[in-house]
Amino acid sequence: MAEAKEFFAAAEKALEEVRKTQREPILEAAKMMGDCMLENGLVQLFGMGHGVAFSMELGYRAGGLMPFHQIKMEDLLLRGAVAPQDAAAPDFNDRTDLAQKLWDLYNIDDRDMFILISSAGNSGTIVEFAKMVKEKGRKLIAVVSKKEAAASVSHHPSGKNLVDFADLVLDNCAETPDTVITLDNGEKINQVSTITGNVIAQMLCAETYHYLTGLGHDCPVLLSANVEGADVHNRAISDQYLGRWNS
Repeated sequence: MAEAKEFFAAAEKALEEVRKTQREPILEAAKMMGDCMLENGLVQLFGMGHGVAFSMELGYRAGGLMPFHQIKMEDLLLRGAVAPQDAAAPDFNDRTDLAQKLWDLYNIDDRDMFILISSAGNSGTIVEFAKMVKEKGRKLIAVVSKKEAAASVSHHPSGKNLVDFADLVLDNCAETPDTVITLDNGEKINQVSTITGNVIAQMLCAETYHYLTGLGHDCPVLLSANVEGADVHNRAISDQYLGRWNS
């Protein structure tokens, strides 16, 4: 019988794997992010599926750093780039033409770098977007489950995966499939990739802060709206990115 403590133990195990294996990649990623921010670049975040949670963990969040922008599939629909019936199609996330449509929605600067998040890393849209990022000469970090990415069949015409275009790969250490509790009838339930992914996101934020302050730079840290004066503080550090972070 599944119990909460079983899931907690499974999550702890996955997080320990992240701690043991991802320290050096996270430090390398934080340096890439810090260097981007020093050039007044934004870190462009694009998560598909549950990878959206990773983007939300970093994008304009109290206690986090300012220079992030979230790329969202839903914006294609909200801004009229695709029709509602198209967005409802089962193969929507595999349309390679959506990558350019997404890019064109936003004011992406030459100084920006990218973090793309997808456990499997095999959907047509995110692979095509990664391909575009590298064709434009930008830095790209992929956040995947290495096990799931290796086991997944690409839905992109090239047969490639997100990891094939990445300058650096971070592993959320989830199994494939991402189910960690076995019921009495043999069915498997509960997932850990979002938990480990969000912890990685916060580790990236902490190490980027450490990297920047270690170089003697002030960090653009956002304050909670519940803190007096937060609106003035947040506006002061976000104004230099107007039309970019909220594009």
